[in-house]
Amino acid sequence: MLKIKLGIGQRISLGYAITLGIAVSGTVAGFGIGRHYYQQASERKQYIRNEVELLHRLQAGVLQARTHQQQLIPLVKNPESYNEEYAHLLHHEAEIKSHWAKLKAFVKIKSKPAGDINLTEIPKFLQTYNDVPQQYFQELEYRRKQIQTLNLNTPKDIEQAQKILIEFTNSDLALNFDGISDDLVDIIKNSYLTTKQTNELHEQSTKLSQQIVLTSITLSVGISILLALFTSRAIARPIQTLTNIARRSTEESNFNLQVNIDSNDEIGVLGNSLNQLIATVKQLLNQQQAANEQLAAYNETLEHKVKTRTEELSEKNIRLQQLLEELQRTQLQMVQSEKMSALGQMVAGIAHEINNPVNFIHGNLAHVQEYAENLLNFVQLYQKYYPEPVSEIVDEAENIELEFIQEDLPKMLDSMKIGTDRIRRIVLSLRNFSRLDESAFKAVDIHEGIDSTLLILQHRLKDTPEYPAIQIIKNYGNLPLIECYPGQLNQVFMNILVNAIDALEEQQSRQKKNQITISTSIKDSQWVQIAIADNGSGIPEDVQSKIFQPFFTTKPSGKGTGMGMSISLQIITEKHGGKLDCFSTIGQGTEFIIQIPVSQNFTLATVKEC
Repeated sequence: MLKIKLGIGQRISLGYAITLGIAVSGTVAGFGIGRHYYQQASERKQYIRNEVELLHRLQAGVLQARTHQQQLIPLVKNPESYNEEYAHLLHHEAEIKSHWAKLKAFVKIKSKPAGDINLTEIPKFLQTYNDVPQQYFQELEYRRKQIQTLNLNTPKDIEQAQKILIEFTNSDLALNFDGISDDLVDIIKNSYLTTKQTNELHEQSTKLSQQIVLTSITLSVGISILLALFTSRAIARPIQTLTNIARRSTEESNFNLQVNIDSNDEIGVLGNSLNQLIATVKQLLNQQQAANEQLAAYNETLEHKVKTRTEELSEKNIRLQQLLEELQRTQLQMVQSEKMSALGQMVAGIAHEINNPVNFIHGNLAHVQEYAENLLNFVQLYQKYYPEPVSEIVDEAENIELEFIQEDLPKMLDSMKIGTDRIRRIVLSLRNFSRLDESAFKAVDIHEGIDSTLLILQHRLKDTPEYPAIQIIKNYGNLPLIECYPGQLNQVFMNILVNAIDALEEQQSRQKKNQITISTSIKDSQWVQIAIADNGSGIPEDVQSKIFQPFFTTKPSGKGTGMGMSISLQIITEKHGGKLDCFSTIGQGTEFIIQIPVSQNFTLATVKEC
């Protein structure tokens, strides 16, 4: 008894509908979930971008204010330039106040993204330096009023005014103000780390969407297979019944057998046909036998064709697999890692403040790269929808080599980013040279400070068409860790080494091998000695007595301020309780000897005994 309610075509259509519904539902769900996470990542990315922009603006204001304040020192003797420079400083003061207020308002936003590393660091930073900018500018204003009481037409008052500004520049308050910029470097670094995590969230949301879509497709395929099996069985059973009737009719020669039909589908039509055939076969037995033989032959031929076709498909699959593997190998060969050339000598005359402008450039380079990518994408979008522009645009595009710019600009920006990263790594590796943020004594390795200073001056030690190379000879002793102000002590090394290099360049002799010898030793259990000597032309006796005087210099105007050795003497004697001596012989060279105590407790005890 055949009990079929749906036709074969209807069953197949129903199976396709169910499979397609699952695939569409899974795809929509995948894209919906992916879009949800994508929107969250986009909002988080925008928040971090606003955060980095505020931090960069505040950092730029602090750096520019500090730069203008330091430039006031040599401009005291020129009232017009001095007032103009101070006006710039007041402008940056207003910017700092504005950025500070905006940053405070920004951290109070309730809808902050989860996972931001700076959620606690920025409030802590604002609390730590809350009153520092105001105190810094109040103290600077107080110093300016002191200077206004002086007669800046006399050299003595000019010197007194510059001394007031120098003391303020080296004060703890100024160093604390510099700490704002240094702390912002770490906070901005954390912000970029959060940006990286946000980008990873972007990728994860896309992967999650793809996984859901793939899962839905896989599930659809599985259900299709199950439906195919079910449909095959549903069709095979009535066909099997028909087959049994036909088999019995032929084997038993019983042509009275009839198939019970209760459906009008394709199987029912086939059953009616079989019944008619059985009824007719009684009269047409011979024709039926011939038909059976013909059917058998046809089946054999069909099986042969199927076997042949299967073998052909197998061979094509093997060829396709080989082509796919060849394509993958070709793609792997085409992938190359482009090597960017490192930036060459860019930091001639580098000073200890280089970390600030490099961070400023590096921080803004990310925005420049983003803007450039946006502009290039906009140009590509324009070219996509307006492929045939007017002739004037075509001519201008050829004139400026637009295609070359589109290809070369991202590479150029990447090269610039690699260059700034390299400079930042060099500066960070020389951190012990620019430790201006450490306002307390710290036990450090003196040799690291000397090596860092030499690395900064490396460009001046190399052989050039103008000057021969300078050989550095190091005679380092086994020194303990020294309690000192590392940044200030490195400044002394810098000043002495620069003077030695200038002296060797002035003699401009390639007959004589230029050398700078650096020796360190333990003088006794409480003192260490650092000697820096050059084999230059030496310093005359009348000049030796003046080299530690403020503003005294033998260099041309604009090349030296005359404050290097004066500040060095102040750092060694007043800050560290040590000694700085100069010994020079005409025609043989000059030697500076630095003596400082190993421990500052010993210095304090010596002062009390005196």
